[in-house]
Amino acid sequence: MTTTTAKKKVRPAAQVGGATGLDDFVHYTPEQIEAEGWLPFSARTLRDKASARVFPHSRAGGRITFLRRHIQEIAAMYEVRPVNERTHRPAA
Repeated sequence: MTTTTAKKKVRPAAQVGGATGLDDFVHYTPEQIEAEGWLPFSARTLRDKASARVFPHSRAGGRITFLRRHIQEIAAMYEVRPVNERTHRPAA
């Protein structure tokens, strides 16, 4: 008799910023982020930068995943502000 292993269920990617209160706790894989186009990085780059502790991430269950706030933080890391919005410090 041959046994078959059950296929692992993959949770469908939800929209970032959905309506339910639990959306903040959904963990997204680097592949889901790449497939949805939420960040301009490949899954490999997301995983490498998370391992190097450049990108905020979660290691729940020993796997690199990203919460919605991590995705927003990563996007904010590459934001460039106009010169007139920068804070000017008076010369000492």
